[in-house]
Amino acid sequence: MDRSNILTFHENEIIIVEGTVNKQMYKIVSGQAAVYIDHGKDTEYFVGVLSDGRCFGETGLLTGKPSPFSVVAETDIMLLGINAGDFEAFISEEPRNAAEIMKNLARTVVTMSANVNMLKEEMLRVLVSKDEAKKAELINQSILKYRVAGMAGSPYFTNNG
Repeated sequence: MDRSNILTFHENEIIIVEGTVNKQMYKIVSGQAAVYIDHGKDTEYFVGVLSDGRCFGETGLLTGKPSPFSVVAETDIMLLGINAGDFEAFISEEPRNAAEIMKNLARTVVTMSANVNMLKEEMLRVLVSKDEAKKAELINQSILKYRVAGMAGSPYFTNNG
């Protein structure tokens, strides 16, 4: 694997923007990154911190889909960037990388599935309300709550906010 793919970001620099497709994943060599939902908006929510050895950004690399969160350098940070061409070598050189990614993805799927079921049950309770404005507000609050719970429940984070 080409180790020349080392990237550096300074504190508060945005690494991944929520809603955009990022075709690289990263492994933290040194430093910390903060994960947010709705970064920079009134509804911004701090999800957690990623530290040395953690990988992130695999959603875009593996699926070509937009990132569900923003990642911002919490400190000056050095990252190993892994693109699609390097991914196989990244896994074969350190099989622990594959195991970590698979465990994290599996736990995230289980967490999100449980949250969808809880959200469904909550929505059924909300829908019996007659007040349409209150109903819409409760739905928005519930969706954000379970979206955040799904992210915070992810095994990626060392600290949850």
